[in-house]
Amino acid sequence: MTQRELLGKLEKYLQAARIDTLLTEVRGVPVLKATLTGLGDKKDGSAIAEVNFIDFDELGAPALQVFTTVALNLDKNGLERCQLDLADYNLKHVIIGAFNVYEPYRQIYHRYAQVLIGDDAEQEEQARAVLEVVTTQISACYDDVLAYAGDGD
Repeated sequence: MTQRELLGKLEKYLQAARIDTLLTEVRGVPVLKATLTGLGDKKDGSAIAEVNFIDFDELGAPALQVFTTVALNLDKNGLERCQLDLADYNLKHVIIGAFNVYEPYRQIYHRYAQVLIGDDAEQEEQARAVLEVVTTQISACYDDVLAYAGDGD
């Protein structure tokens, strides 16, 4: 199965869970975008997840990457403090991946990547599990992470 075909299967899986998706290409790389809603304690938060593959030649297997934008328009004067706070938070509360600040876009993101091994069915099962764990973690951490974002501009 090609990487694009696996992303297509993941798209159907997410759509069955009533998650809005778009399978597209960014600079020639297939990317599955998903709008995550119902995040946080009040279930009123949202984030944008982007799922794609990174070639990991050393193992001869693809790595599935989930890059999720959690907050935008951070206060430009608080970026360094936010980054330090997130580093501490990651050590104490985050089980997979990490939250961080992308300064050029003044955003908080979460990134996780995992090598997928086995046959097509096993890789699909692993990819679904990755999406489940990542989205559960982002929802559980959402309010805390957003508190580090400040008020924006």
